[in-house]
Amino acid sequence: MFEKVAIIGPGLIGGSMGMALRQRGLATTVTGIGRRRESLDKALEVGAIDKATLDLSQGVKDADLVVLATPIGAFGELAPQVADSIRSEALLTDVASSKAKVVETISSALRARPDVAYIPTHPMAGSERSGPLAASASLFEGSICIITPLSNTFPESKGQITRMWSALGASAISMSPQAHDRAVARISHMPHLAASALMAALDQKDTDLCGRGLLDTTRVASGSPDIWLDICKTNREHIRDALADYIALLQEMADALQDGNLAPLRNVLEAAKQKRDRLLETRERPAPPPQQ
Repeated sequence: MFEKVAIIGPGLIGGSMGMALRQRGLATTVTGIGRRRESLDKALEVGAIDKATLDLSQGVKDADLVVLATPIGAFGELAPQVADSIRSEALLTDVASSKAKVVETISSALRARPDVAYIPTHPMAGSERSGPLAASASLFEGSICIITPLSNTFPESKGQITRMWSALGASAISMSPQAHDRAVARISHMPHLAASALMAALDQKDTDLCGRGLLDTTRVASGSPDIWLDICKTNREHIRDALADYIALLQEMADALQDGNLAPLRNVLEAAKQKRDRLLETRERPAPPPQQ
């Protein structure tokens, strides 16, 4: 599929991409680009990349596909460097968890490079862990990858990225960056903040007594604060709206407990159970064919 792939930031997501591309024969050579030799050495050790470099311009100059997989906060600095070094007719993608502001940043850097195809993506897969040691070639199996093509995206470029994600095990769907940001604010970003708030609200003496329920509910709270601050900064309006709706529902539940009228609380519990049960059933069905 690709002769040379360059992954800027071969950590959890980037490293998993590199590992899967290599193991499935989808790339002849995968180069990892980073700022710390120690991290790149780990990526080499686990088989996420074939070779490593600290020199971004050297790493991307001959690549057919360049993947921006660093934290979002680094994009403002890295995107212009990529634009200066990426070869003509190469594909550029990112795997960021927010899109509208990321697309604006990268598109601005590529303004003088109409010969480069930029296709933003966001694989809905991950872990509370980070770094190349957490990478897995099977990370994207059964997941959804959201593609947010731009108005000037060539169909053949989008098709190539779609086929890549399909080959990595994901079902690709397309939507606008704005629709993406609203959706993931509610299914990913707000739930992460809710899990973090739940942990922050508990006393240590109480958490010492907990079983699996609390650990399962708050698993994502172990995610990197720096990464999540970047996400919140670039999608703050949609996350704020999602939190406001969540707070309103929590207030309804608190009011029901205050009044002693538990019918509204039961309604929430019933609706939540039905939605989650349907979600589990959906995830157990065969994945739909990828969109072209």
